[in-house]
Amino acid sequence: MSDDNLPVKYSAEAGTLPPERVQAMFDRIARPYDAMNRVMTGGLDVRWRRLAAEATEVGAGASVLDCCCGTADLTLELAKRVGPSGEVVGLDFADRMLDRGRLKIAKHGVDQATLIHGDALDLPFEDDRFAAATVAFGIRNVADLGLGFRELVRVVRPGGKVVCLEITTPESGVVSKFHSLWFDRLVPGVGRLVDKGNAAYTYLPASVKRFPGTTSLAHVMYEAGLEDVRFRTLGGGIVALHVGTVRRSAA
Repeated sequence: MSDDNLPVKYSAEAGTLPPERVQAMFDRIARPYDAMNRVMTGGLDVRWRRLAAEATEVGAGASVLDCCCGTADLTLELAKRVGPSGEVVGLDFADRMLDRGRLKIAKHGVDQATLIHGDALDLPFEDDRFAAATVAFGIRNVADLGLGFRELVRVVRPGGKVVCLEITTPESGVVSKFHSLWFDRLVPGVGRLVDKGNAAYTYLPASVKRFPGTTSLAHVMYEAGLEDVRFRTLGGGIVALHVGTVRRSAA
């Protein structure tokens, strides 16, 4: 994205649920979380995370942050890229999600991956700590989107990549109608069975609707300190992969 071709700035109120309720919700659905992801995406989320890991452009020996890591699927993809000599730190605020992720890491014997509890809006790392950072299906849940990206920019070295993989609203008429049927009716219906009548999978479509579109999200990333912000849509337009480079002049 060039400086002289920026869209209108996106702005919105914080999410419909306070952070502590979002945290409790993800702790509650930690056990069925992976299965629901596969069902909702037809298994495509595995490929999408692989593409996100590739977009970091890191190699062996690199140090990478996976913010809002959940059950560590993307963390493990990143670990493959950095190899035994590298380091991947996964951070999330839902302890039960982290517990599920630690089981996966132990199962695969991935010593270069570590999961920690933390706040995406106040990352516990020094400036320029990582070669790249990712956030997959998580930035939508933070209370301050701009601050979330500014924190990612702060902890990534100038020239490094910040990669965002997130659900979006498709623009195509046919896909949009299917998306609405799937997320507004079918997903909440199945989710009520999984979440014992609670609101987790009703919250999901609501959070997607209030999230900025692809171009507006690119602007948020640009304002946070990223340049050359690019995006592509996946799954017929239901998911967007954004990639930006930390400005070399960023503080």
